[in-house]
Amino acid sequence: MPLNVGVLIIGSLLWDSERGRPAWREARLNMASARSVTAPIRYGRLSGKGRGYTYTMVFSRLAGIGHAKAVQCSRPIVTPADLLAEAEALWKAEQPSAAAGRIADYWGCVALLCNPDRKVPEDILKAWTDRVGREPHYGKVTQTEEEARLIDENGWLLVDWPRFVETGEPLQLDLLLVTANDPAIDASRPDYPDVATIAGAWNAATSKYGEYFWKNAENGISTFQDDEIRAVLRPRGQERYS
Repeated sequence: MPLNVGVLIIGSLLWDSERGRPAWREARLNMASARSVTAPIRYGRLSGKGRGYTYTMVFSRLAGIGHAKAVQCSRPIVTPADLLAEAEALWKAEQPSAAAGRIADYWGCVALLCNPDRKVPEDILKAWTDRVGREPHYGKVTQTEEEARLIDENGWLLVDWPRFVETGEPLQLDLLLVTANDPAIDASRPDYPDVATIAGAWNAATSKYGEYFWKNAENGISTFQDDEIRAVLRPRGQERYS
Protein backbone atom coordinates (compact mmCIF):
# COMPACT_ATOMS: atom_id res chain seq x y z
CA MET A 1 0.00 0.00 0.00
CA PRO A 2 1.32 3.50 -0.78
CA LEU A 3 2.20 5.57 2.28
CA ASN A 4 0.97 9.12 2.84
CA VAL A 5 3.97 11.20 3.85
CA GLY A 6 4.22 14.84 4.80
CA VAL A 7 6.65 17.46 6.03
CA LEU A 8 6.38 18.99 9.49
CA ILE A 9 7.44 22.61 9.00
CA ILE A 10 8.45 24.93 11.85
CA GLY A 11 9.89 27.97 10.09
CA SER A 12 10.66 29.72 6.84
CA LEU A 13 10.41 26.61 4.67
CA LEU A 14 6.68 27.37 4.69
CA TRP A 15 6.77 30.98 3.53
CA ASP A 16 10.25 31.95 2.27
CA SER A 17 10.05 33.30 -1.29
CA GLU A 18 13.77 32.89 -2.01
CA ARG A 19 16.54 30.25 -2.14
CA GLY A 20 14.55 27.86 -4.33
CA ARG A 21 11.93 27.16 -1.70
CA PRO A 22 8.89 28.16 -3.77
CA ALA A 23 10.01 25.69 -6.46
CA TRP A 24 10.40 22.94 -3.82
CA ARG A 25 6.95 23.61 -2.41
CA GLU A 26 5.43 23.64 -5.89
CA ALA A 27 7.14 20.43 -6.95
CA ARG A 28 6.95 18.40 -3.75
CA LEU A 29 4.08 19.57 -1.52
CA ASN A 30 0.31 19.81 -1.68
CA MET A 31 0.11 23.21 -0.04
CA ALA A 32 -3.68 23.09 0.06
CA SER A 33 -3.33 20.26 2.60
CA ALA A 34 -1.41 22.40 5.14
CA ARG A 35 -2.88 22.08 8.63
CA SER A 36 -1.93 23.50 12.01
CA VAL A 37 -0.60 20.82 14.34
CA THR A 38 1.08 20.59 17.72
CA ALA A 39 4.87 20.44 18.05
CA PRO A 40 7.41 21.02 20.86
CA ILE A 41 9.27 23.99 19.38
CA ARG A 42 11.06 27.14 20.47
CA TYR A 43 13.48 29.78 19.21
CA GLY A 44 16.89 28.37 19.95
CA ARG A 45 19.30 28.27 17.03
CA LEU A 46 21.61 31.29 16.79
CA SER A 47 22.04 32.15 13.13
CA GLY A 48 25.01 33.81 11.53
CA LYS A 49 25.48 37.03 9.62
CA GLY A 50 23.04 35.91 6.92
CA ARG A 51 20.17 36.27 9.41
CA GLY A 52 21.62 39.10 11.46
CA TYR A 53 22.73 36.89 14.38
CA THR A 54 19.12 36.28 15.39
CA TYR A 55 17.35 33.11 16.49
CA THR A 56 15.46 30.54 14.43
CA MET A 57 13.23 27.64 15.47
CA VAL A 58 14.28 24.26 16.79
CA PHE A 59 12.63 21.18 18.21
CA SER A 60 13.04 20.82 21.97
CA ARG A 61 11.77 17.90 24.02
CA LEU A 62 11.10 20.17 27.02
CA ALA A 63 9.45 22.97 25.07
CA GLY A 64 5.84 23.82 25.68
CA ILE A 65 3.45 22.93 22.89
CA GLY A 66 3.67 25.18 19.88
CA HIS A 67 1.93 25.24 16.51
CA ALA A 68 3.62 23.96 13.36
CA LYS A 69 2.34 23.17 9.87
CA ALA A 70 1.99 19.66 8.50
CA VAL A 71 1.91 19.58 4.70
CA GLN A 72 1.32 16.40 2.73
CA CYS A 73 3.74 15.48 -0.04
CA SER A 74 2.29 15.60 -3.53
CA ARG A 75 3.16 11.98 -4.24
CA PRO A 76 2.70 8.93 -2.03
CA ILE A 77 5.66 6.80 -0.98
CA VAL A 78 5.78 3.34 -2.55
CA THR A 79 9.45 2.39 -2.37
CA PRO A 80 12.37 3.25 -0.07
CA ALA A 81 13.84 5.31 -2.90
CA ASP A 82 10.71 7.48 -2.91
CA LEU A 83 11.18 8.37 0.75
CA LEU A 84 14.88 9.11 0.33
CA ALA A 85 14.15 11.35 -2.66
CA GLU A 86 11.71 13.41 -0.57
CA ALA A 87 14.27 13.69 2.24
CA GLU A 88 17.00 14.83 -0.14
CA ALA A 89 14.70 17.41 -1.72
CA LEU A 90 13.74 18.68 1.73
CA TRP A 91 17.37 19.10 2.78
CA LYS A 92 18.17 20.91 -0.45
CA ALA A 93 15.33 23.34 0.37
CA GLU A 94 16.72 23.77 3.89
CA GLN A 95 20.31 24.20 2.70
CA PRO A 96 20.36 25.31 -0.96
CA SER A 97 24.16 25.04 -1.09
CA ALA A 98 24.11 21.36 -0.10
CA ALA A 99 25.53 18.81 -2.49
CA ALA A 100 22.99 16.62 -4.24
CA GLY A 101 21.94 13.58 -2.24
CA ARG A 102 22.72 14.97 1.23
CA ILE A 103 20.32 14.92 4.17
CA ALA A 104 22.49 16.46 6.91
CA ASP A 105 25.28 18.83 7.85
CA TYR A 106 27.09 19.60 11.07
CA TRP A 107 24.25 21.95 12.17
CA GLY A 108 21.17 19.88 11.36
CA CYS A 109 19.57 17.03 9.47
CA VAL A 110 16.40 15.49 8.11
CA ALA A 111 14.70 13.14 10.58
CA LEU A 112 11.67 10.87 10.41
CA LEU A 113 8.59 10.75 12.60
CA CYS A 114 6.38 7.65 12.40
CA ASN A 115 2.66 7.57 13.19
CA PRO A 116 2.41 5.06 16.08
CA ASP A 117 -1.01 3.94 14.86
CA ARG A 118 0.17 3.00 11.36
CA LYS A 119 2.11 0.02 10.07
CA VAL A 120 5.10 1.09 8.00
CA PRO A 121 6.78 -1.62 5.90
CA GLU A 122 10.06 -2.86 7.30
CA ASP A 123 11.93 -2.27 4.05
CA ILE A 124 11.08 1.44 4.24
CA LEU A 125 12.28 1.71 7.83
CA LYS A 126 15.44 -0.29 7.22
CA ALA A 127 16.33 1.78 4.17
CA TRP A 128 15.98 4.95 6.23
CA THR A 129 18.18 3.61 9.03
CA ASP A 130 20.80 2.43 6.54
CA ARG A 131 20.79 5.82 4.81
CA VAL A 132 21.29 7.91 7.95
CA GLY A 133 24.07 5.58 9.02
CA ARG A 134 26.05 6.62 5.92
CA GLU A 135 25.49 10.36 6.33
CA PRO A 136 28.38 12.44 7.75
CA HIS A 137 27.45 14.57 10.78
CA TYR A 138 24.03 12.95 11.04
CA GLY A 139 21.94 13.61 14.16
CA LYS A 140 24.23 16.19 15.78
CA VAL A 141 21.33 18.13 17.32
CA THR A 142 22.10 19.21 20.87
CA GLN A 143 19.58 19.08 23.71
CA THR A 144 19.93 20.04 27.37
CA GLU A 145 20.93 17.43 29.94
CA GLU A 146 17.31 17.15 31.07
CA GLU A 147 16.03 16.45 27.56
CA ALA A 148 18.31 13.61 26.45
CA ARG A 149 18.46 12.77 22.75
CA LEU A 150 16.24 14.34 20.11
CA ILE A 151 17.15 12.00 17.25
CA ASP A 152 18.09 8.35 17.76
CA GLU A 153 20.53 6.16 15.84
CA ASN A 154 17.77 5.13 13.41
CA GLY A 155 17.03 8.71 12.40
CA TRP A 156 13.71 8.93 14.29
CA LEU A 157 12.67 12.22 15.85
CA LEU A 158 11.87 11.46 19.50
CA VAL A 159 8.79 13.64 20.02
CA ASP A 160 5.08 12.90 20.18
CA TRP A 161 3.10 12.44 16.98
CA PRO A 162 1.38 15.77 16.11
CA ARG A 163 -2.28 16.47 16.70
CA PHE A 164 -4.56 18.90 14.90
CA VAL A 165 -4.71 22.19 16.78
CA GLU A 166 -8.41 22.59 16.05
CA THR A 167 -9.65 19.20 17.24
CA GLY A 168 -6.90 17.48 19.22
CA GLU A 169 -7.16 14.46 16.94
CA PRO A 170 -3.94 12.85 15.63
CA LEU A 171 -2.67 13.87 12.21
CA GLN A 172 -3.79 11.35 9.60
CA LEU A 173 -0.53 10.65 7.79
CA ASP A 174 1.79 7.63 7.94
CA LEU A 175 5.15 9.41 8.16
CA LEU A 176 6.52 12.92 8.58
CA LEU A 177 9.88 14.27 7.47
CA VAL A 178 11.34 17.16 9.46
CA THR A 179 14.44 19.31 9.47
CA ALA A 180 15.93 19.48 12.96
CA ASN A 181 18.63 22.08 13.57
CA ASP A 182 21.21 22.43 16.33
CA PRO A 183 20.35 25.03 19.00
CA ALA A 184 22.80 27.40 20.66
CA ILE A 185 23.62 25.06 23.55
CA ASP A 186 27.14 24.17 24.63
CA ALA A 187 29.31 24.04 27.75
CA SER A 188 29.35 27.83 28.05
CA ARG A 189 25.60 28.13 27.36
CA PRO A 190 24.00 24.97 28.77
CA ASP A 191 20.40 26.11 28.33
CA TYR A 192 18.20 27.71 25.69
CA PRO A 193 18.22 31.50 25.26
CA ASP A 194 15.58 33.30 27.29
CA VAL A 195 12.91 35.62 25.93
CA ALA A 196 14.96 38.77 26.57
CA THR A 197 17.90 37.35 24.61
CA ILE A 198 15.73 36.17 21.72
CA ALA A 199 13.80 39.43 21.37
CA GLY A 200 16.93 41.49 22.03
CA ALA A 201 18.68 39.91 19.06
CA TRP A 202 15.86 40.98 16.74
CA ASN A 203 15.69 44.43 18.31
CA ALA A 204 19.40 44.90 17.70
CA ALA A 205 19.19 43.70 14.09
CA THR A 206 17.74 45.47 11.09
CA SER A 207 14.10 45.23 10.09
CA LYS A 208 14.35 42.36 7.64
CA TYR A 209 15.60 39.92 10.27
CA GLY A 210 12.73 40.55 12.64
CA GLU A 211 10.40 39.54 9.83
CA TYR A 212 11.25 35.91 10.60
CA PHE A 213 9.17 36.12 13.78
CA TRP A 214 6.30 38.06 12.23
CA LYS A 215 6.03 35.85 9.14
CA ASN A 216 6.05 32.72 11.25
CA ALA A 217 3.24 34.17 13.35
CA GLU A 218 1.10 35.26 10.41
CA ASN A 219 1.53 31.81 8.83
CA GLY A 220 0.35 30.01 11.94
CA ILE A 221 3.74 28.90 13.27
CA SER A 222 4.19 29.81 16.92
CA THR A 223 5.94 28.79 20.14
CA PHE A 224 4.83 28.70 23.76
CA GLN A 225 6.89 31.88 24.29
CA ASP A 226 5.43 33.98 21.48
CA ASP A 227 3.30 36.24 23.69
CA GLU A 228 6.29 37.00 25.91
CA ILE A 229 8.52 37.63 22.90
CA ARG A 230 5.96 39.94 21.32
CA ALA A 231 5.75 41.97 24.52
CA VAL A 232 9.49 42.73 24.38
CA LEU A 233 9.95 42.93 20.60
CA ARG A 234 9.74 46.25 18.83
CA PRO A 235 6.39 46.52 17.00
CA ARG A 236 6.48 45.39 13.41
CA GLY A 237 7.59 48.24 11.19
CA GLN A 238 9.44 50.04 14.00
CA GLU A 239 12.64 48.00 13.86
CA ARG A 240 16.07 49.34 12.93
CA TYR A 241 16.62 49.92 9.23
CA SER A 242 20.39 50.26 9.12
